[in-house]
Amino acid sequence: MKLSNKEITDKLLDLKDWKFIDNSITVSYKLSSFMDAMSFANLVSDKSEEINHHPKFIIDYDRVTFMLTTHSIGGVSKLDFDLASFINNLYYELYEFI
Repeated sequence: MKLSNKEITDKLLDLKDWKFIDNSITVSYKLSSFMDAMSFANLVSDKSEEINHHPKFIIDYDRVTFMLTTHSIGGVSKLDFDLASFINNLYYELYEFI
């Protein structure tokens, strides 16, 4: 089910650095190297495949940007927030202090 703008705004309060832009929830993380950026993106890809929900992402050397939306409903869903929470926790557990 597509979340309302208010629901999205409220849920974003629990996700550090995430923003609602162009009908997606979006974040960009800086890592220490290209290889760390690739490793991080690959870990997210593994989880995405497991839950069958695939983000759009861009790797720009040491920065990874994720854009989450549920295309089948034309907006942001709970599944996007579940994946965003996973991504956020993964980054802060493994990469924040690199």
